[in-house]
Amino acid sequence: MTVGPLVVAASLVLMTRIDAGTRYVTGILPPIVLFGLGLTLTVAPLTATALGAVEDRHAGIASGVNNAVARTGQLLAVAAIPAVAGFVPGRPVGDEQLLDGFHRLLLVSAAAVVGAAAVAWGTVGRLCPVEAPGFHCAAAGPPVAAAGVDDARAA
Repeated sequence: MTVGPLVVAASLVLMTRIDAGTRYVTGILPPIVLFGLGLTLTVAPLTATALGAVEDRHAGIASGVNNAVARTGQLLAVAAIPAVAGFVPGRPVGDEQLLDGFHRLLLVSAAAVVGAAAVAWGTVGRLCPVEAPGFHCAAAGPPVAAAGVDDARAA
């Protein structure tokens, strides 16, 4: 959960080179692919850590909290975009101002992601030690007895 955010931050910094004349294949696609790789390296370990930090019987609640926090963060980030970009309500945004705001958002986002990587580096595994997860599959678990059925018939 440290490497993934750093890859995301690097992709965001690379995206600051995007301007009106940037060619897609050479200037936009490479940082977008790098961004996707960074998310891949981030989201799976984050989810595994969130679910692995609780007892199996609380996995559903942990998953719900993980999703709720992610969605809330996304909504707050989208709401903050105009202010961080420097746009003033009620004033039109010109081409150059839009590009400058886009670049500012990328740099602020990169800094936030580097901060998240630093927090993960300093805390994950220390505050929430997680053992390597075992098989979390219904097929790997013990048979489930139906309510009211004795154990001999359920096996």
